[in-house]
Amino acid sequence: MTTSLIPAPARADQALPPGLTAEDIDRIVAAVAAEHASSTLAVYASAWRIFARWCAGRGMQALPADSATVCAYLTDRAHQGKSYATLDLACAAIRYEHLRTALPNPIADATVGRVRRGLRRIIGVAPRRQSRPLLGEDICCIVEVIDAGTTTGVRDRALILLGFASALRRPELAALTLADLAFEPGGILVTVRRSKTDPDGRGQVIAAAAGAGRATDPVEAVRAWLQVRGTRPGALFTRVAADGTAGPEALSGRTICRVVHDRARDAGVPADRVSTHSLRAGHATTAAMAGVPLDRIAAQTRHRDLATLVHHHIRPIEEMTNTSSRALGL
Repeated sequence: MTTSLIPAPARADQALPPGLTAEDIDRIVAAVAAEHASSTLAVYASAWRIFARWCAGRGMQALPADSATVCAYLTDRAHQGKSYATLDLACAAIRYEHLRTALPNPIADATVGRVRRGLRRIIGVAPRRQSRPLLGEDICCIVEVIDAGTTTGVRDRALILLGFASALRRPELAALTLADLAFEPGGILVTVRRSKTDPDGRGQVIAAAAGAGRATDPVEAVRAWLQVRGTRPGALFTRVAADGTAGPEALSGRTICRVVHDRARDAGVPADRVSTHSLRAGHATTAAMAGVPLDRIAAQTRHRDLATLVHHHIRPIEEMTNTSSRALGL
């Protein structure tokens, strides 16, 4: 049994409250483990191992760590040229490990906070390399060159058109099942079981409207894929075997990203910054260019922070439209 995930007072090697059973502990472990996505926990674990090795090499204690140890680690890593994002991740991992084991959190120390703010000023926070939005015209070019005579082509066409029309995130696309689709007059209702803005899994329903042209209609594309895939329950977008048979295994988020990138490249669309997020970003940007109000775009993309939506998708369009360089006669 993995009891290390249970806060210290409830570990199996300590006195447990009367009546607490092994099944209780297992359920507690499962609930605590579900607090963070498995991918997040893996990143934390990697960052923690780096910190623990550094402490061992210095003869310092990693768990529990005191604030001086954390400050020394952060400044040393900064001296090695690590980015502020890397230091921020280290702090998150150290905090998580201490809270997980019910030990005092050194990241909450005032001195650690001052050091972090100082390093932020010294190092600076470089802007993230943003995915290139795939606009409506890009999507048309991409699906035009996909060979709809192959199983993979039918799948990829449906994936790209539905991803663009729905503005889903990569993990949401990867997690879709057949049961999440409801075909309605005028489009598809997509149920998102769990998402970044709905971590508790209450569920959100997103509409993907039918297209004006058959070649770029996400509804027709998904129907065509289901004719090939079949109606068995399970993952919506699945791997295709060498013989062209659609299997039951779901495409991973990484594979979906590669599909979008490769299909864009094959269509001659600049693909150096194309990822699955390009579909979502492209939806927002294309809608903004068409004059769709901000609240309608935000309702579709489910942005919690409208400033993010404006900064990445609305403002660039306004700047290009309103720039005084248009009056220079060049």
